[in-house]
Amino acid sequence: MKVLLVGHDFDFSAGDGISRYSYELYNGLRKLADVRTIATGKTPRPVRAFFNIKARDADIVHLMYPDVANIDKGKAKMAIMWHDMRLFTKYDEERQARSKPKLSERFNVASSMIRRWALSNYSSSDANLCNSTQTLAELKAHMRSEKAYKRGKRYAVTPLGVNPEFLRNRVWNGDRKDFAYVGSIHLKHKNLTGLLEVFNRIAESSDSKLHIFTPSQGAAEQLGIAIRYFRRLSSRNVVLHRMSTTTEISGYLPQMAGYLQLTKHEGFGIPILEALASGTNVLTLKGSSIPDEVKKYTFAGTEAEVVKKALELAKDPTPAPPRAISYARSFTWERTVRETLRVYEKLLG
Repeated sequence: MKVLLVGHDFDFSAGDGISRYSYELYNGLRKLADVRTIATGKTPRPVRAFFNIKARDADIVHLMYPDVANIDKGKAKMAIMWHDMRLFTKYDEERQARSKPKLSERFNVASSMIRRWALSNYSSSDANLCNSTQTLAELKAHMRSEKAYKRGKRYAVTPLGVNPEFLRNRVWNGDRKDFAYVGSIHLKHKNLTGLLEVFNRIAESSDSKLHIFTPSQGAAEQLGIAIRYFRRLSSRNVVLHRMSTTTEISGYLPQMAGYLQLTKHEGFGIPILEALASGTNVLTLKGSSIPDEVKKYTFAGTEAEVVKKALELAKDPTPAPPRAISYARSFTWERTVRETLRVYEKLLG
């Protein structure tokens, strides 16, 4: 079986969930199939618009995300991974959030290009892989609203995985007091301001620290500016860990009183699973788009309820419930590769 993977990168250089998925899928598949990759992350979208990526002699073309580029699949079967539905809404949100929108936002250049690619690739695809049943339902609903839904396609849920270093962690029985967040902070939907607002209220009654592990460029400057607006926050209780390794993060997470994932438009949230697998309670927002099957293993509440729960954990910390730990540890990248390969085999008959 010859497989062509098309994505932003395959060396985890972007440091986000899609990058992690691409990296892990490639490393697992290349042991089982003839795999080559095309990385488009360093090519600006306006440039990518002028050329098509051709499948050549591939049996399977797998897009790591639907708006990666123009794809000419030829005789190959094409599969697309859908992480969330933000690609249809994020540019509208960003334009509304700015007092002076960027030129590309005002003229809908990026938005139009992304949606065109996504819908065109969807029309050409033979299989659509989603990271949760919720994403799958949202995909079908959106395509029906666009009058683009195709019944004959194969739809499957192929969950993401947890790095083995988190799966090896023992449940920490020592002192727990601090909190953590893992992920980008420069993206608006990650809700850095909301995270700091909640922790500022926690800091009113606790001497806990917030550890932020992020791959974002310019994170120190961005975080420094953001915490100035909060009276109780400083570099003493908001600790930045820039470009941390998996080993460093997996060493910290088991010792946290809680993990704060306060994004409102998150597609899945691999760090949620990593924290739960490490035995740490996860706190999320009730109205967020984190899949319900994941959210039910977290404490989901309003911002006020999250603050109250966090203070309880800081005062009397307990590990995550055993059923939540077991659930998170069932997510392995080997499982992701195995279930993805099964979809390929069904496509090829």
